[in-house]
Amino acid sequence: MPCAICGLGFGHEPEADLKPLFVAPTLTLKSSTSGEIYKMIITKTRRVTITGTALLLCLGLVTAGTSIVGAGAATKKVPGVTANQITIGATEPLTGVAAAGYNQVAKAANAVFKYVNTHGGVYGRKIKYVLKDDCYGTPGFGCTGVANTATQTHALLGLPVFATVGSLGTPTQDSVRTLLKGNGVPQLFVASGSLDWNNPHQYPGLFGWQPAYNMESKIFAKYIKATFPTASVCFLGQSDDFGTDGLAGLIAGGVTPTAESLYSVPALVSTNGASIAPYIQQFQSDKCTIVVLDTIPGATSAALGAALQLGYSPQWVISSVGSDPQTVDAPLVGKVPTDPEIGAISFSYLPTTTTNSAWIPWIDKVIKADQADFPGFTSSSVLNGNIAYGAAYGVAFVEALKATGKNLTRAGFLKTLQSVTFSQTPSLVPLRYTTGNHQGLNGGYITTVTSDSAMKPLTGTVYTTDSSTTGPVTVAKTLSHGIPAWLK
Repeated sequence: MPCAICGLGFGHEPEADLKPLFVAPTLTLKSSTSGEIYKMIITKTRRVTITGTALLLCLGLVTAGTSIVGAGAATKKVPGVTANQITIGATEPLTGVAAAGYNQVAKAANAVFKYVNTHGGVYGRKIKYVLKDDCYGTPGFGCTGVANTATQTHALLGLPVFATVGSLGTPTQDSVRTLLKGNGVPQLFVASGSLDWNNPHQYPGLFGWQPAYNMESKIFAKYIKATFPTASVCFLGQSDDFGTDGLAGLIAGGVTPTAESLYSVPALVSTNGASIAPYIQQFQSDKCTIVVLDTIPGATSAALGAALQLGYSPQWVISSVGSDPQTVDAPLVGKVPTDPEIGAISFSYLPTTTTNSAWIPWIDKVIKADQADFPGFTSSSVLNGNIAYGAAYGVAFVEALKATGKNLTRAGFLKTLQSVTFSQTPSLVPLRYTTGNHQGLNGGYITTVTSDSAMKPLTGTVYTTDSSTTGPVTVAKTLSHGIPAWLK
């Protein structure tokens, strides 16, 4: 589902037939014990710098703010704001290694802004969203932008922008958070579930948006314990915050895997997915009946394909980051007789297209209206997770602007974010920040994949939790409701 934000499709790569794609290279499997990984997660100080090919894989995201509150209030002229326009920006992988799927996210948010602009804007101001292609900081792979996030961020600062909104990539956004903080520019709604976004004391202008990876895994753990109490569980995650935080959430939720491994993104890319096969072989040998995947879509496809080759059919539990059916199935189309993802369990913090949420037809209408960004989207097109994700944070930003009022300043906007509960956005649970919590959404429901383009809720129960290791998973008492009249 959404947050395919962390997902990395391989549609830009030459297609290989299925068999060679899953031939395992010679390598040594390295699996840490649950205790070792858990200790590592709890004590780690945060990410090392990721360079070169490794950048492709990490798509968990991180950002920061700064003494932004003071910066916004100290001057009458607000950067990026005029009487009739608000200029915001983002760095995105519009081309290059991470473009497949992800290049739709910010465009979907822009479609929302265009729709709002045609209906008068917000207090008479139109939203101008400037997207700079940073190719996920990685040259080659068809990159036609500037594969340097700092360079592209400097370009945004020169406009200037009121804030960055929805910039994508943990390592890329990590690399510019000090720059943005130093210039007093809020770094809003970074597309990632990393815990790094929740650091309001050091970065008061940095805000995440989607649930943290360990929140999602805690909810998975509750479901696994209730539904498959005697199952043997194996875990495969990405070797960064995405995987380690996800594993920590499972353990915190009371599910200790029989075996767990972390895959390398550079190896995933350089082998065109074949590096995943040994892990799946090991899980089959360990007789795991459930396999939890904290994987980007390319790794999910590789895992499903490897299992098919091995005749192995566990119950898959796949993070929302790597489960969007349209993205996952792309490398397998025409290579397998049936969709191996059907029946997999996943998680969603947005309504699925199979529900009767009023937001689904609204987003569909907005995307169809933006033929510049979505020229191929027609009445027969199906919304995917990337589009839904971008549209949802676009709505959240517009709602926050509306709540801030006509006299817009950075300080006033951030104060609004930290004091108002946004309960009329596409997310299933209200969006709520405080001065001490900038993580973002905190819940969603368990889903299952029903086709190569759709999911549905398994029970419809919406769960919430926090990002701590001890916070319980509970049934949500308050849900988001409806579309505000002024947005219809």
